[in-house]
Parts: sequence; structure tokens; C-alpha cells
Amino acid sequence: MTKKKVKALIPEQELETQRIFNAMPLKQLEEMAKEDDYPHFLKSKKVQKYTLRVTLKGLKPAIYRKFCVPSNICIRHLSELIIDLMGWEGGHLNQFRKGNDYYAPSSQRSDETFGFSDLSHEFNQDDYRISDILADKGKSIEWEYDFGDSWCHEVRLSSIGNYDSDEKLISFVKGERACPPEDCGGVWGYEDLLKIHYKCQKYALGAGKRPTKDELDNLEWYGMGGGFCPEAFDSDFACEICNKYCE
Repeated sequence: MTKKKVKALIPEQELETQRIFNAMPLKQLEEMAKEDDYPHFLKSKKVQKYTLRVTLKGLKPAIYRKFCVPSNICIRHLSELIIDLMGWEGGHLNQFRKGNDYYAPSSQRSDETFGFSDLSHEFNQDDYRISDILADKGKSIEWEYDFGDSWCHEVRLSSIGNYDSDEKLISFVKGERACPPEDCGGVWGYEDLLKIHYKCQKYALGAGKRPTKDELDNLEWYGMGGGFCPEAFDSDFACEICNKYCE
């Protein structure tokens, strides 16, 4: 599995993080490690090839990733794969939603998750295959990342097939456009940042108003400065991610 990208900590934060871990009882550290240990694939009588298309809702043109996974992939493992392929950093809560049923990782404390869903319909991601909650071609479920910004993704089952004997279990098919920056205020916040981005582009071509210092600072703060391109997407890197999940 790919390692998660994390924001760099300033020295004071690193020291504080280290202090917290050093102060934790061994039993608590062991329990934390156990929570991170989950099955990547669950037993199944028949394993089929699922082609999924994950699309970030509310934005056009669409930001999406299309890839293949086995029907018995644990949905927590699938959640990690979506995070990596979309380009999220992975530091926020997430959950799958199908109707009134919510599926969250076991590592998420109940008091963090249940406030956003119905307690009686909360299930552990570790216990379910994707085929348990998405079995019909053309149907979809929702995957939400970051309950504050509320990035909602449609997870659609594009096709169901069988694997060739030498075919990789997880493979990348296609994707378009860059992932939005974290903590920017969700769809509406990102749309505001894109307006500033395109305003800067027009000004650079001599066809628009000059962006203000606050606008430029805002872009830099969210990593959307001169080197950012909302249309960019690295398919080769996405293939590498899928290859890592096959190891």
C-alpha cells in the first residue's frame, strides 16, 4: 500500500507529537497498532472483477478516477485506495453511505463518527466487501471524505467481469483533473479558489484585472500558486499506486 502524504510539521509540533507518543502506555500503543491492522480482502466463494468510477460530486468538469478491484476487497482497503488515487492526504474521517447505512473504519471513534450519522445504521468497514454493498452494474454508493468540507464522491460500478489468469487484481483505467487542496472549504471554497486561479491566468496573458495580494496569498496558502494546474493528472503515478496495492 502507498504511504500517506502528510503535511510537514514545524519542529515544535514534531516535539509535541513525540512527547505525546512517549507518554502513552504500551498497551494503548499496541491497541492503536491493532486498529490499523485490517484484512485487505475478505473470503468469498467467487471473486469477480469490478470496474469502479469514483467521481467527486459538485464540480464540473468532473474530477474522477476509474480503476479495477476484486469484488472481495475490504471496503476499508478500498477507502485507502480511493484516498491515494484521488490525491487526498488521508488525515480526515471518511465513510461509505448506502441509503441510511453508514460504513466507517474501526479506527474512527464512535463519538467522532456517529454525530454525522444514525447510530443504529453504523457499520464497521473492516467487515464488508465492496460486493456486500455494491453488487449491480450501473448502481452507485457514496463515499465521503472530511466531514467538515464534506467531499462527497459517487462510487459507481461501471462493469462486472472475470479476471484473466495473469491479470493484476488492482489496476488503473483512467482519470481526469487534479484533486482539490485539503481544508479549502469544500466544493464552494474550491470553486472560489479556481476563480482566482483563472483570474491570474488571464492577467498573465494581459486580458484581465490584476489579482489582489490577498487573492495571491490565498492561492499560495492552499498550494495553488504558480505550479498548480487544475486540469493536470498523472496517470503513470496512479498506475504505480495500484501496483503498490497489488504487492
